[in-house]
Amino acid sequence: MKQLCLEFKNSDAKSRVLRLNNIDDNLDAETVRSAMTKIAAANMFIKKGIELYKEPVGAKYVEQIETPIFSDK
Repeated sequence: MKQLCLEFKNSDAKSRVLRLNNIDDNLDAETVRSAMTKIAAANMFIKKGIELYKEPVGAKYVEQIETPIFSDK
């Protein structure tokens, strides 16, 4: 499964990652940067007075590969 990981700085200048599943895996940098800017500008994610996704920092695709060894299910 592939995820799109969007890295932001919060209003305390700490790193936050928003992970999205079921995404288009052919997005270009301009499209992702634009979406991240809109997320940051919306101020939708606030916890204890801290804006969680204040400033876009970077984005990447992450692919997780599972290799089962055994299962007794």
